[in-house]
Amino acid sequence: MMSTDVLEAMGMLDAFRVTELRSLLSRMGRNKSGLKKDLTKRVVDLLRNECSHELLSAVRELHQLLQVSKDARRSSKPSPVTIGPVETISMPKRASPGKPESLTVDSTERQMIQLPFYQTLETILPPTPLLPVFGRPLQNSDFLFHLSAGQQAQIQDTQRSRSGSMSVQVVLRICYSESIGVEEDQYPANIGVSVNHTICPVQCSYSSSKPGTEPPRPCRPIDITPLLYVSFTNRFSVTWGNFGKRYSVAVYLVRVVSSQELLTRLRSTSVESLELCRQRVCEKLNSDQENEITTTGLQVSLMCPIAKMRMSVACRARGCCHLQCFDASSYLQMNEKKPRWTCPVCHKYAPFDALCIDSLLCEVLESSGEDVEEIEYLSDSSWKPARQDRSNKESALRLPKHMDGDVVDLTQGSSDDEDFLKEEMVSTHLEDKKVHFRKSAMIKTLQSKSRSRTIN
Repeated sequence: MMSTDVLEAMGMLDAFRVTELRSLLSRMGRNKSGLKKDLTKRVVDLLRNECSHELLSAVRELHQLLQVSKDARRSSKPSPVTIGPVETISMPKRASPGKPESLTVDSTERQMIQLPFYQTLETILPPTPLLPVFGRPLQNSDFLFHLSAGQQAQIQDTQRSRSGSMSVQVVLRICYSESIGVEEDQYPANIGVSVNHTICPVQCSYSSSKPGTEPPRPCRPIDITPLLYVSFTNRFSVTWGNFGKRYSVAVYLVRVVSSQELLTRLRSTSVESLELCRQRVCEKLNSDQENEITTTGLQVSLMCPIAKMRMSVACRARGCCHLQCFDASSYLQMNEKKPRWTCPVCHKYAPFDALCIDSLLCEVLESSGEDVEEIEYLSDSSWKPARQDRSNKESALRLPKHMDGDVVDLTQGSSDDEDFLKEEMVSTHLEDKKVHFRKSAMIKTLQSKSRSRTIN
C-alpha cells in the first residue's frame, strides 16, 4: 500500500506540463524523451517502485514553482518597464448601456493584464459581465458604444503598417470575472463575435470537441476596427457557451507596439551594469555546482536557444538564476507571434516587464570572433573561448536519415516553447524535399531523351 506522501505526489502530477515532467526525469537521471503520457507513466512508475526522498522533494519543488508561476500571471502588477502609462481597469458599478435591464455588476475591483504589444490609449467599454438570460448553453449578449471625437480622430489619422493592420485599433477583450486581481485574456467556449451585423473573425482553435471546451491560451485581443462606424453608434454581439463559468467583455482603443519598439525600450531602460553581471558570475563560481540545472559549470553558449544562431542582444529574466541568456530580438518576435512569455532556458514565466539585458555577455559578443560559439567564465569574471569538437557538433545538428523518407511530425510531444522553432524546421525540410523531387524529375527526363536518341 502506497504512503500518504506518494499519493500526494501523484496528485501533484496532474498539474505538470511536459516541461516539468522532463525536468523531473532529468534530475532523476531518466530518459526524458517522448509524449506527455509516456513521461507521466515514467514518473508514476518511479513513485510506485523506486520512490525516494529526493524524488518526493523534486516533485514538491516543481509543483511549488508551477503554482508561483501561475500566481504571478494572475496577481502580479505591471512594473514601470511597460509601454505607456500603467492604468487600473476596474469593473463598472453600473450596467452596460447595451443591456441596462440585465447587466448588474458587483462592486469588486478587477484588472485586465497589460499586454506589451498593445498600449491602452482609452477605455471605450469597461469590463462588463456576460450574463446568461435564458437556460440554453449557447448565449448571446449585445452591447452598444459610440466613439468620441478624439477617438475618431486617432483612428482616422493612423498610418497602416506593412502587414496592413492599423497601428491604432479598437479591440475587444474577454477574460474571467470569477476572481479579484489581474485577469488574462480567455475566450469562452463556442465564441462568436459580430460587429454591426457582420461576423468578425476570431483566431482560435479547440483541443477537444467536448462541450464546454475553451480555446487554449494565448487568446489575443480581437481587432474590430474594420467593421466600425466611425461617426455612428456601434453594436456588437458576443455568442458564447454557458457552461458554468463567468466572463467579462471590454473594448479599448489601443496602439499596436512592434517587437522592435519593445527591443528599443528594453535597451534604454533594462540594462544590467557590468559590476552586477560580474558579481553574479563570481557568486556562481563559489556556489555548489551540483545545484546547477540550466548550465554546466561556468560554460555559457553564445548561441540563442530559440533561433539557434549567435545572439546579438543577450537577455534573461530577473527571476532566472542561470547564466545562459537568449537573444532579446528572437524572444520578442516569438512572443509577438505566440505570446507565451516562457524562458526558453528554464521554462519559468518571463514576462516583458522582468526582462533585462546582460551587459557583460553583450560585451563578450562584441569582442569575440564570429567563430566563437561558447565561452568559459574564469574566477575573476573574465572569460576565454571554450574548445569545441566541431565534428560532433555538426553530426548533432544533422537531420536523422529517416527524414529522407516520409515527413516526421516534429511537434508531437513537444513543449509550447519549441513549437515556433520546429514549425520553421518542418517548413525548411518540405522546401528541401521539393527541390530534391525537381532534380530527380529533371534527371529522369534527360535520361529518357538520351535513350531515345541512342535508339534512333
